[in-house]
Amino acid sequence: MIVLGITNNDLAGACIVRDGEIVAAVSEERFSRIKDHSTWPEQSIAYVLREAGVSLSEVDRVAYGWCAGFDMDKHLLLYVDRISEEALARPEALPHLRKRIADEMRNDKPKRGEFDAFVDEHGLRDRTVYVDHHESHGLGAFLCSPFDDALVVTCDGRGDFQSLTVTRYSPEGEEVLRRETSIDSLGYFYGRITKLLGYKPNRHEGKITGLAANGDPEKLLPLMRKMIDIEEGGALRARCGDFYQPSYNGYSDVLLAEIAKHSPADVAAAAQRHIENLLTAIVAQHIDQVPSGNVCLSGGVFANVKLNQRIFETAGVSNVYVLPPMGDGGLPLQTAVIVDHREEGKRPRVPSMALGPESAISEGQLEEILRDYPDLKFRRVGEGLQEELLDALANDRVVGLYRGRMEFGPRSLGRRSVVYSTHDVTMNDWLNKRLNRTEFMPFAPITAMELAEDCYVGWAPDQPSALFMTITYPCHEKFAVTCPAVVHTDNTARPQIVRREDDPFLHSLLMGWHERSGQAALVNTSFNKHEEPIVGSHRDALDPLQDDVIDLLLIDDVYLVHKAL
Repeated sequence: MIVLGITNNDLAGACIVRDGEIVAAVSEERFSRIKDHSTWPEQSIAYVLREAGVSLSEVDRVAYGWCAGFDMDKHLLLYVDRISEEALARPEALPHLRKRIADEMRNDKPKRGEFDAFVDEHGLRDRTVYVDHHESHGLGAFLCSPFDDALVVTCDGRGDFQSLTVTRYSPEGEEVLRRETSIDSLGYFYGRITKLLGYKPNRHEGKITGLAANGDPEKLLPLMRKMIDIEEGGALRARCGDFYQPSYNGYSDVLLAEIAKHSPADVAAAAQRHIENLLTAIVAQHIDQVPSGNVCLSGGVFANVKLNQRIFETAGVSNVYVLPPMGDGGLPLQTAVIVDHREEGKRPRVPSMALGPESAISEGQLEEILRDYPDLKFRRVGEGLQEELLDALANDRVVGLYRGRMEFGPRSLGRRSVVYSTHDVTMNDWLNKRLNRTEFMPFAPITAMELAEDCYVGWAPDQPSALFMTITYPCHEKFAVTCPAVVHTDNTARPQIVRREDDPFLHSLLMGWHERSGQAALVNTSFNKHEEPIVGSHRDALDPLQDDVIDLLLIDDVYLVHKAL
């Protein structure tokens, strides 16, 4: 069974699954060099087919999870009840509900039409499967998790007329415990705060998460509750009007005036605390349905690593898996594994995210490319490569890693990363300036598994989220002292834990760095400038070296590229 997953909205891309194995997955932005490119993923489709060694005609199923449409069984009574409730309790909000539904119907048609045209053009209509958007997020996360049963929570702005679902998955089957409309959207809530603070919604929410640690959440919690809250009986309800719209647009003068009275940090802190309180309450309400206490999280809201920590700390929760490509950019993978599982009964089980194009290059090819970079030189290094890298790090040099297959998803995991020593607390300013970024989060640490228990409070080897940098932990005191550049003001860090079997070269480098420096981590940040995608081609990796963004470039664990002396 060969399944091709495609998405062409938000972050377009493609994935191919063959007999339960995820063969390849990539986002179109890595080829087009346009951040979050919402387009037809022509290059992504070509790449994954090429990687699988098949033609489009050999694909058994084409899976699509962006716009499956309004489903009577899932959505009709949900919306009848919701509109009836609003008509009785807040009739003045009914025009906002109508607009939300009309916008969703209108906005999805062009992208769905583009996909349908592709299917018809290539004679794939009888092989096409449309998967409900939130089922894509939820079941996709569960199938990729290590769990046999789990409470699965999805949460985002909206998709197929929903913004949140809670489902219990077990060997006996699945049961949807809760659905919320796209009117009552925590994704829109957090995105609106992002825009109110001057950033781009559906892209810069991570800045709000980092900024929140510097503010007082209590001052503005009452305002946040006016926007959206859990009402008596446990339902999540938006209060559409002056303070909230289920959209990234529409801000009343009343709301703007109120926000202007407070510091951005206090606004961010209140929004962060509120979304944590709401989602931990929802998890707590349902966790007793799953005796194991396992939780899977998927959907764009769960890019929020502090929120994920709070859910992990919720009473009754024993373990958490956050699907690494948790947002809509992960839909090709999510839908492809679902279709393969439904027809073949297979699961990928915590797959590696090293699913993109290879970095492999010959010496001759590298020489040819470097003719366009007269200031750059390279050396092929043998057994002493790791010692050279350790020397460079000890001399405070910024090292770019361009090695192996590119990661799929929003996190660089040591293959398309920038690494640096963790001792310099000032680097959050100067390295971000080099990268042309404005960030409030500290850089994240990357740590060998053998060292992690002494670094991160509550970490254990069976916790899959830390393999993909999707959760924060409180830090042990010694780690905070020796590695201050990767510890936030609230004494947490967002680590990537590296196991020897997953990446022997990087694991060895981290152990060698600890032995030499006493630091149990290196800084790991994504290899890209602000508002650019993570580097895709060799030229994308060489340009930052030419521009002095990095000091040294490692290619393929073989070549060191540097400025000519």
